[in-house]
Amino acid sequence: MTIKALMFDLGGVIVDLDFSNFYNRIITQSPLNKPQTPIILEFFRQSDIYHQGLMRDEEFYQLACDLLQVCELAQNDFFDAFNSIISGINHKSIELVKKLKNANQYKLIALSNVNSSHWEYLLSKKWDFLECFDEIILSHEVHMTKPDEEIFQYAIQKAGCKPEEIVFIDDGLNNIRSARELGILGIKFTNNEELINELKKLSVEIK
Repeated sequence: MTIKALMFDLGGVIVDLDFSNFYNRIITQSPLNKPQTPIILEFFRQSDIYHQGLMRDEEFYQLACDLLQVCELAQNDFFDAFNSIISGINHKSIELVKKLKNANQYKLIALSNVNSSHWEYLLSKKWDFLECFDEIILSHEVHMTKPDEEIFQYAIQKAGCKPEEIVFIDDGLNNIRSARELGILGIKFTNNEELINELKKLSVEIK
């Protein structure tokens, strides 16, 4: 089967994430003093609603106030800390995406669980790799998140081809499993060298 589309996760594949930045800046301001796993997990579980675009910035900040006890931080300062989770970009991944774009044989799609705050921060960095994608599917805009089947069905429609003609690259195993259940070819991202090897096995041309 000829590959016609490649879908890339952003965070953890193309965009580097470092949650310790957030922990260090937030927890030091909190009476909690140190990360308490159940509270942190609950905060990020609730943040899935924010990723779906079903919670406003003010509501997300209030959630942080309630759970993490950070109300001494102004809302802008909280979001500065929250956006520090985005620590940079993976230059090798971006080089690969640009080579695939230059091959001019594949539809390139970004498929990301991303909230509005992180997305606005990404746009403010003016990284040119976003221009390589023919479609950008963002959870907070479509009100769906991975690994739910619905967002993959939506992505298949945007790809405009059969599931077995799509390669999906993500660092989350649950996301890969969900995509594979629909017939999409999934590659769990660990590093760029392994990704390139896996793509070559699928006869994906990389110029």
